[in-house]
Amino acid sequence: MTEHAPDPIIVDAVQHVRDRFGARGLEDLIVLAQTELAAAKAALEELSDS
Repeated sequence: MTEHAPDPIIVDAVQHVRDRFGARGLEDLIVLAQTELAAAKAALEELSDS
């Protein structure tokens, strides 16, 4: 994975979750993001196989 600066909108979204829901909210966000990441990677893999 290459290092890059995250988009400011992503930073704002994460900070909003942190400020509103605390550590538990960030944990929930991470779990959901990992699920979405796996689905996105699977979709890309499927497209590349076509």
